[in-house]
Amino acid sequence: MNNYVLTAEISVPGINVALVDLDTNFVVPRTAVFTEVNTHDTAENLIKGWSEAIELCAEQNNFPVYKIALAMTGPCDYEKGLALMKNQNKFEALYQLNIKELLAAQLGISPKNILMKNNTACLLQGEVFSGCAQVGFTNVLGFSLNMGFGTARYFEGESRDMQLWNLPFKEGIAENYLGIGWITNRYEEFTGFKVSTIKELVALTKQDDGIGQLVFNEYAENYVKFLLQLIKDYQPQLIVMGGIKEAWGFIITHVKDRLSEKNIKIPVRLAALGPDATLIGAAHLWD
Repeated sequence: MNNYVLTAEISVPGINVALVDLDTNFVVPRTAVFTEVNTHDTAENLIKGWSEAIELCAEQNNFPVYKIALAMTGPCDYEKGLALMKNQNKFEALYQLNIKELLAAQLGISPKNILMKNNTACLLQGEVFSGCAQVGFTNVLGFSLNMGFGTARYFEGESRDMQLWNLPFKEGIAENYLGIGWITNRYEEFTGFKVSTIKELVALTKQDDGIGQLVFNEYAENYVKFLLQLIKDYQPQLIVMGGIKEAWGFIITHVKDRLSEKNIKIPVRLAALGPDATLIGAAHLWD
């Protein structure tokens, strides 16, 4: 009998659903379904869209909708299932609503059968199980860059959301300098061209005359300053960068150089599994 879990990641720009094999720690091939969802839609339409994607994945793979592992962008109260996203430019129609209860009602299952965790924490857990952090590491810091700046720590056998986006940093909080808003606004200041996603900026950086790389270098300087605070506090053995991998590709060399200048020898690695890592990490909520 297989040991599969119906697993979903909800983020921007949509929902990714697949079966994860807990015995092999990999996503079962050819089971994934991705559906784009408008993050500014009504609560009713968001829940409906997510439910339809989950049901489609289950139907295509002849798998029952009984228990679900859910990796969710935040902030949220993950144990209770409450959405706490406000002034985050995503899913604000769900603010203070219970995602577990709404989703369970739509799917016809008990809310107790939905387990939920922050997507960056799930990503890091997945990389520990099957990716770039799976050998010999017990203390790992993980970061994701997509529509926001996610932070997690793997320690004592578990990956946890660190919620460091609101940590005091420079003249504000970390999100002000490390989230999508800073990097896209900075690009607009240089070029007059407005971009709304990291993927758009990555595409432009491949084509422009170096402005995009300059912006990513400035971002890397912010990131290193922030990282130095965390290294002092948490003494990690490894740093993992996930989310939009191509964006980190413009940053990682700069980060490694700055750490080397300070004689910090902690390895810095790009996440290896892409979106599968988040699904793998979430599925293990049902261990």
